[in-house]
Amino acid sequence: MSLYETDFVKWAEEQAALLTERRFDLLDLDNLIEEVDDLAGRHRDALQSQIKVLLIHMLKLTYSAGSRDPETAWKRSIRNARNRIDDLLDDHPSLRTRLAELYERAYPRAARDAHNELSDYGDDHESFPADCPRTLDKLLDHEFWPR
Repeated sequence: MSLYETDFVKWAEEQAALLTERRFDLLDLDNLIEEVDDLAGRHRDALQSQIKVLLIHMLKLTYSAGSRDPETAWKRSIRNARNRIDDLLDDHPSLRTRLAELYERAYPRAARDAHNELSDYGDDHESFPADCPRTLDKLLDHEFWPR
């Protein structure tokens, strides 16, 4: 078994040292490429996750027919998701080119999860539209709130 398989932290430290020393011929390129690609994927996944959270709580805020008691928590979650999205886009500007794709992919899952969460509390909410009723720009606008 390789060090990559038995002690990832030690493997990563060794790869970083080899890079620092510019000893490229000793790098474990196959696993290093896989890890760098995975790292980029984690940032994309984090952005999509925050978009989904934003969509879930925006849908609940817009379509809930039940008690307005949870509204404050939903708004807090929306503010937090918007801030995290801003941070991810500030730290990784190339993710801006993926925003529309991630938004499109997140909506059906967010609608399903928002429906399930509201249904769990007996909320006889309106049906959600097949496509997101808000533009991405509106969703990301810190001043925008439905109703």
